[in-house]
Amino acid sequence: MTKLPQTQGVLNFIQKYLYNSTNYNFEDGSTQAINVPYPDSGVYENYILHYPDATSTELLDINIDQLYSEVMVLTDPKIERAYEYILEERDPGTSSTNILVTVGVDDIAAFDGSASSYMHQLQQKYNFRSIVVSIGPNPNYLEVLAESPDWYFTATDSNGKWVAEQISRIICHL
Repeated sequence: MTKLPQTQGVLNFIQKYLYNSTNYNFEDGSTQAINVPYPDSGVYENYILHYPDATSTELLDINIDQLYSEVMVLTDPKIERAYEYILEERDPGTSSTNILVTVGVDDIAAFDGSASSYMHQLQQKYNFRSIVVSIGPNPNYLEVLAESPDWYFTATDSNGKWVAEQISRIICHL
């Protein structure tokens, strides 16, 4: 199956830049992350890690490769499905700081309010805070899902590393 170019852009940003900050410490558990694809996150359930499972960027890279190999091209992709999956299937534990970094290209869910509704539920139940990254040079409307305008980024091939560094600074200064 041919993968959509947008999906490859998301994968490239995450693997090349997002997890590769020296500010993160996966080995001792002080930094925890999971990859949750959309659409239909439940389809990938056997491949989605639990929060303490990712003890290195290498494991996260292997995991995202597994998820990417299973990605299906569906006609109705919505970010809300990933948020719903996290809400219903992945408890982040007792961490005092939970950050949801959404990396996407699809802005449809931002308009109908569903993703915002699930984000609000994640904030209420687990105290999640939201950083959003849109992939590609064309603007879209995922900004409404970010906690603030300062927590919304557009990443391209030329600024991906800078965007990831900004995200790392935000997370490490909370």
